[in-house]
Amino acid sequence: MKGILTSDTKMVRRFLKKHHFSVSSSKDRYITYKSTELTELVVMTGAAGQRAYGGARMLGGMSEVTFIASVGTAAALVKTVRIGSVMLCERLRKLEGDMALWSPSSVGELKISKLEPMEMLFRHIDESERKLFTGSMVTAPHIATNSNMRAWLGRRLGVDAMDQDASYIASACSEMSIPFAIIRGITSQESSNFSLSRYRAGSSTRSAKSKRVITPVGIFDYIKFRLGVRTASTRMDQVLTRINALSLHE
Repeated sequence: MKGILTSDTKMVRRFLKKHHFSVSSSKDRYITYKSTELTELVVMTGAAGQRAYGGARMLGGMSEVTFIASVGTAAALVKTVRIGSVMLCERLRKLEGDMALWSPSSVGELKISKLEPMEMLFRHIDESERKLFTGSMVTAPHIATNSNMRAWLGRRLGVDAMDQDASYIASACSEMSIPFAIIRGITSQESSNFSLSRYRAGSSTRSAKSKRVITPVGIFDYIKFRLGVRTASTRMDQVLTRINALSLHE
């Protein structure tokens, strides 16, 4: 059985509903789902940020789980990575500490084993490798929301995207010697200055005080973000559905 560990429920909400997944168990805010349709999959949500480590350990601790696919969102650091696309991570780096984004010289490298069946799956779905592609990523405590900062990090670290939890899954799976894949939907492009957390905070302030004004640029970035989530989740559904019957033995 394959385990799907998600750090962002938005990426699997459509998938769970479409394939009739229902709650199987719940513990410490980790919720597992199973389906009578895709019987070779078990999905776990609630694994954002550092909680991804505990989620991976819990999922990998299930005797029937022999592979873990980590599913979530990432922000692009280079112009060639398009919003709404889905990336299979083939190279993973990690930044640590409160000032990690400003001192990338302390970056570490995590090992990701090459999984030919997963790469072939991506190529089978999208031969052009523009919507589904393999690339590199860095995990950091915070996502850079400034476009100049993103472009600088992309050049300095030589990676395509960044997230906040992939390195924790990689560490946990490596400790358990369980095969894994890191799959990320790109929901923010390199040139965007949009911050979802800032938008939500701003919405609260506007509701309470009705004084804050959203700029046209802010609205445009938010619309692109929402469309990116929708497009990426649709493509993620294509990948996860096929993982159910995927043979990982080369």
